[in-house]
Amino acid sequence: MNKKCHSELFAASVLFVGLISTAEAATIIQNSGQFDLAIAAYDPIGQSFIAEDLRLGSIAFAFSDMNPTLANLPVTMTLYEGAGFGGNVVNSVAQTLPAVLPGTYDTPQFIDFNFSGTDLTIGDTYTATVTTGSSYKVGVVYNGLSDAYLGGQLFHSSASPLSSCPSGCDLNFRVTPSPVPVPGAALLFSSALIGLWRFGKKKS
Repeated sequence: MNKKCHSELFAASVLFVGLISTAEAATIIQNSGQFDLAIAAYDPIGQSFIAEDLRLGSIAFAFSDMNPTLANLPVTMTLYEGAGFGGNVVNSVAQTLPAVLPGTYDTPQFIDFNFSGTDLTIGDTYTATVTTGSSYKVGVVYNGLSDAYLGGQLFHSSASPLSSCPSGCDLNFRVTPSPVPVPGAALLFSSALIGLWRFGKKKS
């Protein structure tokens, strides 16, 4: 096998593996906030974002324990189309958070809600919100005083604006895509390309 064939096979294998790796996009994350809001006082409260992937894996908010002695009620996360609470409901997930969460002065803790299999439209805006019962135990963490995530903002149901958000706020949130499955035939093809290149290199 000549050198030209070597280089062509190697280039093809590198390109193919690169195409496979780009099938998985990056996670959206904003984690600079240190302020807390009780969910029950503002629910629904949530965060809008611009979708970067076709398939959603999970959405996480950072939660804190604002009143440890109160009841630990389930939290429901609902995903809406568009900015705010007026769009169509895409999906909803409920779970009970751990009984022990970081305090208001501790490092915030992300907790994921499983939205596996939920389809999104890349470039569209969605809003993830949380609600709970009347207990003021669990709070969400947000970033005040600056607009940390330019692709969205914090939304809440209270008629009064947050005094710490003169230029917009964002919750601490994370949007994780589902891994894109690579077909077995594609993996075999890429392996074969690399194998041929290595075999040809030994023969030359």
